[in-house]
Amino acid sequence: MTHQHLGDFGDFSLSVVVTSPPWYENCFLVLHKPSRALAVVDPGGDGDSLLDAVKALDGKAEVILLTHGHPDHLGAAHQLETALGVPTRAHADEASVIASSSELNREFTGQPQMGPASLETFDGEPTLTLGGAPLRVIHTPGHTPGGVCFDFGAFVLTGDTLFRNGVGRTDLPGGSEQQLWTSITRLLGMVSEDAMLYSGHGPDWSARDARRWWRMVG
Repeated sequence: MTHQHLGDFGDFSLSVVVTSPPWYENCFLVLHKPSRALAVVDPGGDGDSLLDAVKALDGKAEVILLTHGHPDHLGAAHQLETALGVPTRAHADEASVIASSSELNREFTGQPQMGPASLETFDGEPTLTLGGAPLRVIHTPGHTPGGVCFDFGAFVLTGDTLFRNGVGRTDLPGGSEQQLWTSITRLLGMVSEDAMLYSGHGPDWSARDARRWWRMVG
């Protein structure tokens, strides 16, 4: 797996590791440069490669964050928790999805999956911190009940809520097309127009381009 530096955004540095097939999921590493605090967002698999990437960044891992609880986004969470001594954090409404992730993984791949062992949940839309810097949580139900986006100001990690020219599927347990449409409209009204949007699969785009596309299809 390749570890790619995506850019520096003020006090934050953003990197990605794209996990193995069949998921090709974007696991993001967010480094708060002044403190060297590091967040691993959506560690979907390839735990050894993710640990190598964390080591290469020379940061201090602080937390694992989940945009949602599908197996392609948390497959390496347990391994990273153990190796790095950090908890996994997700929205409280996502607890049931996380609990059933192994069963869902078995349906897709034929294999069970070990989920997070040190899960901490939060309610609503709290402002979290990374190295003391604020991180806004935006609750975006629809793909899953407790799906969230993580807003770092200059960039936003949108999980499987919103892709470049696409949206998350709503046919899995807990999905709702109506909720997803409402969530995307609200999300695009909340984030900075100049922000870059990085999703759980595929390429990035700007909030400005996303708003233009959403006006045509939403």
